[in-house]
Amino acid sequence: MTQVSIITVCFNKVNFTLSALSDLCRLETSNEIICIDNASTDDTQKKLSSIGNPNFHYIRNEQNLFHSQACNQGAHIAKGKYIIFINNDIRVKSNHKHWTDDVIKHCDEAIVGPTMGVLDNNFNFIKEANEQLSGNSYLSGWFMASSRENWDKLCNSEYHPDQIWDEKFPFYFNDTNMGFECRKLGIPQKVIDVPITHFGKISAKQINVQSLYTAGRKTFLEKWEK
Repeated sequence: MTQVSIITVCFNKVNFTLSALSDLCRLETSNEIICIDNASTDDTQKKLSSIGNPNFHYIRNEQNLFHSQACNQGAHIAKGKYIIFINNDIRVKSNHKHWTDDVIKHCDEAIVGPTMGVLDNNFNFIKEANEQLSGNSYLSGWFMASSRENWDKLCNSEYHPDQIWDEKFPFYFNDTNMGFECRKLGIPQKVIDVPITHFGKISAKQINVQSLYTAGRKTFLEKWEK
C-alpha cells in the first residue's frame, strides 16, 4: 500500500499548481499525489495531463465542486495509510525531500497541521497562528494530515457518513466545522512544523467570496450555536 496520499485541489492559477506539484513530486518517500481540477478554464488541464510522474493522478471535474467535495473525491480513491490535504498555493522549502516522514510520525495520534484558527465565544474569528490554540480552535484547512483511521472516524460520524469534509460547507467554514467535530468526537488536533510556505487566498480571489463566506457562516451557526 502507498504510505502517504497527498490530495490537492485546484481552480485555475496553473503556475501556482505546477510549482506546488513540482515540489511534491520531488519527495523521495513513497507517496501518491492526487490533483482534483475543479473545472479550470486556463491551461491547467493541458499542462497537468502531461505530467509523467507515475505517482501523480490527475482528475478533472466538468464543474467546480469547491473544496470540500473535491477533497472527498480525492480521498475516495486515495490508497495511502496516511492522507494529507494541501492547497495548491504552496511551496516546499528547498532541500526538504522527506518532510512527509516527519509529518506522519504524529498522524496516528491526531489530525495535524501547521496553523490553527480560533473563534471567540460568539463565533467571531479572532486570529490564525502557527501555534496550538485552545478554546474554539480548529486546524486551518490549507494543510491537514492524519491517518486513515482518524479520517474514518469523521466518515463514520453522525454528521456526514462517507464524507471526511462536510459538503454542506463547500468552501468557507469547512475547516472550522471539522475542528468542532473533532473536538466533539474526541479526535485530537495538533500543530506541527512543516517546511512549507502558504501564499493564501489564491483561488478565493476568483470566486464570490462574500457570498460563500456568508453562506458558510450561516450554516455553521445553525449547526453549532446551541
